[in-house]
Amino acid sequence: MTAHAGVIVVGVDHTRAARAALEFALDEGLAHGSAVEVVTAWLWTSPFEGMNHVTSLAEGRAVAEAAQDAVIRGILDARAARPVVSRTVVHGNAGRALVERCEGARMLVVGSSRKGTLSRALLGSVSGFCLRHAVAPVVVVADPGRVEHPPPGELPMVREGDGHRRE
Repeated sequence: MTAHAGVIVVGVDHTRAARAALEFALDEGLAHGSAVEVVTAWLWTSPFEGMNHVTSLAEGRAVAEAAQDAVIRGILDARAARPVVSRTVVHGNAGRALVERCEGARMLVVGSSRKGTLSRALLGSVSGFCLRHAVAPVVVVADPGRVEHPPPGELPMVREGDGHRRE
């Protein structure tokens, strides 16, 4: 199943980067009159609170829906204006689910959290997968804690110790 033309698809999980991606997608939706589809993908190993006690697909879906709802509510409640928002929860790999959902979309927005080299090697990167496979333009929003905010007129610097060199 794919998104409708003009829709902004955004991947949301429990991370700060995903919250920042949702904020960006909502702002873009408002600015361009686009609806926003919030997609949360889950697996038995997802780090959502309560997932470690799940014994059925129905329970897992309920945990993922509750996690998605908490993120959306926390952001939308603070906004006076908002675009039309739809929600999708998918049992499956996040990268694949997002790539499938963004077919025909205006753009795909994903967050990029800090992960160690081992985590990236073992688990892969959802944002990297989306950049390689999505047919829609992809916007990657960094974890807000990862980037130092420079004085006006200067380029941001990635904090040392997160596996990236300073520019």
